[in-house]
Amino acid sequence: MIQNDLVAGNVLMSVGGEVVSTGLEALLLRLPPIGKVRACTPDDLASELATGSWDVLIVGFDQWSALAAHADSGPLPVVLVLGDEVPDERGDLYASLPADGFLSLANLSAQSLESTLTRAIAGEMPMPPSLARRLLAGNPTRVSGNDVRTVALTPRERETLSLLAKGLSNKQIARAMSISSHGAKRLVGSLLLKLGVSNRTAAVITALKAGLV
Repeated sequence: MIQNDLVAGNVLMSVGGEVVSTGLEALLLRLPPIGKVRACTPDDLASELATGSWDVLIVGFDQWSALAAHADSGPLPVVLVLGDEVPDERGDLYASLPADGFLSLANLSAQSLESTLTRAIAGEMPMPPSLARRLLAGNPTRVSGNDVRTVALTPRERETLSLLAKGLSNKQIARAMSISSHGAKRLVGSLLLKLGVSNRTAAVITALKAGLV
């Protein structure tokens, strides 16, 4: 069960078809920390997010791109992306979209949903390996693999990258490396800058594609 200090609260969904929405809602309502659950269309996202009443947002890959318009409009809830089939036409848009974790639709269950919520709320970046492979195979990042291989990383940055690829939060990275949380945050920020990406998801995808981890 999700720990008491990691309350998921109210969940907004924009995941496409009615069957998926209904099934996801049923799973969510089985988890004790979940309060209100609501489904909406991409066109309704702006008004729903503006209310500030949502703690978690779950979007499908087809709806994920709608978040690009909200990237600079203020804090977003915890964002989880649901799906297995990665649309080819999205290209490097993935590198700039907000995401705190990923859910496999094919393997979706109350247990996997609970685990992903717990990790995402704790600051980790859960991503099923099968989905990571699809992202790598079908979507280029803003920095090519050859360019990334020429990036000079310090030993501490390489260690940070390895821990980041395992989905660890800044606090967990700090603990594993016996450094302060501020130090871990600085190392993660340095990695994002050197890899030319804007978020942890893009950093891991870029590093995996380039064979850095």
